[in-house]
Amino acid sequence: MTSPSLIFGSILLAFSPSFSLLLLLIFQKPQLVILAVCSAFAYLISALLSSVFWLIISSIDNAINNSDSMSSIGTLLGIAIPSVLCQMIIRCVFISGYFKVENVIRKSVTKHEEETLAAATSNGASSNSSTTNESSVRNGSVNGNTANNSGDDAHAETNALQLQLNDLSCSLASGCGYALLHSLFLYGTLLASESGEANSYNDGVYAGGGGSTGHGGTLYQDSCSGIPSLINGAIIACLFSILDVMWMMLCFFGMRRRSMMSSSSLSNNNNMSARAEGSIFQALISGLTCQGFNDTSSGGSAAILFVGITHLLASLVLAPNGSENGCKISLPCLGGVVVYVGILFRRVTKKGNFLPEDQRRRIQGMQLGLRNVDQSHHVE
Repeated sequence: MTSPSLIFGSILLAFSPSFSLLLLLIFQKPQLVILAVCSAFAYLISALLSSVFWLIISSIDNAINNSDSMSSIGTLLGIAIPSVLCQMIIRCVFISGYFKVENVIRKSVTKHEEETLAAATSNGASSNSSTTNESSVRNGSVNGNTANNSGDDAHAETNALQLQLNDLSCSLASGCGYALLHSLFLYGTLLASESGEANSYNDGVYAGGGGSTGHGGTLYQDSCSGIPSLINGAIIACLFSILDVMWMMLCFFGMRRRSMMSSSSLSNNNNMSARAEGSIFQALISGLTCQGFNDTSSGGSAAILFVGITHLLASLVLAPNGSENGCKISLPCLGGVVVYVGILFRRVTKKGNFLPEDQRRRIQGMQLGLRNVDQSHHVE
């Protein structure tokens, strides 16, 4: 029977990135929890689409070759390429849908703010116009100040609500939900098969069962004979969880820049379009060499292309698992992809342009406002 300590340790290893982000950051904000759930559903849709594509590809191959088996390279490409394409499409669609919902929320918040300020102004004006003596004037001024304070409080409340809807926190929550369900799909079946069965005995004699082997003990595979399959799968699930979070955040960066520049790009002529394509290629080269991405539409498109390329690379480096002790090659290569994407992601965030300009200004304004409030309370 598989040791309970091995099962528990494997669970911690596989799901620690997602659970850590959920418990420490995301569960504190209900908006982020909703985003995490929606992104998990988005991965479920991408998995369904990639499964449908694989069924179609395998059926076509069987009809052409009149055989029930496909070559190892064909199987690898037939699984990896449709899966990466489906996940990239669903990521972009999910982020576009989030941007539309965000615009609706911002318009609603702006309308509420305008109505609150209008009501506060009208109350202050009516109180000032009704004053007839010095005492009433003093009372009117107090009421006016109260109305202005209520307007300022409403403005601060709406700013605080908008502050939670920034690309950094929302992309992190979306990536966490996406990574959690992805790791469940990658690792859940193996974990359930290893921990769901126990050894059975008949009068003290072993009668079968225990783990996915059906013969008791811990499962080892030829692809990684040195460590249990539970540990091998947990490492892969952990590394892909980290990648899913960074990929989602880079997709947010790319889609935001494309949406910001879409209106100006529509007005460009063909020559400008050719220049844009050249700049996209240059931005992609800059990203592939870990120099970061510019805060432009071409930089956003290059970020999306970078996510697709590195996702396909991370899928293909697992190909050695099909050979004996192939994990000695695949696991270091997958870890190298994680480091590579992490270095580029650090370059993007270090430049300070991960958030769009309006969100940076709003956060800076909130910080200055909080400092002014603290100073005023200190003076009083």
